[in-house]
Amino acid sequence: MINTIIDNQDGTITIQVDFIDEGVDLQGQTSVKGGQVQAQSYLPVFEADLRRNFADKFPLPEVPAAEEEMI
Repeated sequence: MINTIIDNQDGTITIQVDFIDEGVDLQGQTSVKGGQVQAQSYLPVFEADLRRNFADKFPLPEVPAAEEEMI
């Protein structure tokens, strides 16, 4: 995930995220009240929300097939 944090100089911060580095065509943007510390604190929550809300866009992890044991 690529993120950009922009100080709007009005007491709010804009958080932009892009998942193109993971091969996922999804971008998101939100604003938080406060400064850089509040934005950095909220970033993992925002990322998790996007991943959960758009789970269909993210590839499922590959599970290795279990080898059958012959007795």
